[in-house]
Amino acid sequence: MNNGPLIKIEAPAAAEICARFDAKKEALALLREGMTPRDFVDALVAGRQYVTGIEFLAHALPPREGVWWGCLCLQHACGNSLTPPDRAAVFAAVQWVTQPTEANRAAAQVPAQAAGLGSPAGFLAAAASCAGAGAAGSISPAKSVANAVKMATTKGDAVHFADTQRLFVELGTGVAEGRWPWPEVRNDAPAFGRTWAGD
Repeated sequence: MNNGPLIKIEAPAAAEICARFDAKKEALALLREGMTPRDFVDALVAGRQYVTGIEFLAHALPPREGVWWGCLCLQHACGNSLTPPDRAAVFAAVQWVTQPTEANRAAAQVPAQAAGLGSPAGFLAAAASCAGAGAAGSISPAKSVANAVKMATTKGDAVHFADTQRLFVELGTGVAEGRWPWPEVRNDAPAFGRTWAGD
């Protein structure tokens, strides 16, 4: 893993982020007073507490960065092998990430419901649809992102399950460092993600 600053995470203390979700006792045992988010993520990886690492990053990243991270994880896990409802859901999530307008947020609701919360793509579209001012949802964007990434880790070979979890934590850390930004979308260009939707 790189050791750059996690510039996308605003909370200065790891403990502040841990208070946002129910972390496992084994993971919390690694938390020390004064730990930064970077310190704690590194400790979680060293201690093989990857699930907590996923949950921690999902609750540490802003919604836009979190949804983008989830989309990257799902692309890694499934490539283009997605059902039409899942492709539409991921497309809606990416549309909101690249152009976070109220219209794109609202437009993610229908594909989120169509894909359902039984799929990572459905969770990502749900995260996009309930992010931002005035948006309401039964599950927070962070919780939806965490569920999406954890579910995406199960899409590969079970033998390499832990390796995939670690990879996704490292991918999330890269997003937090600003190393994996979403592409800029010009008004006259199609948004990234249309290949997932089959357009």
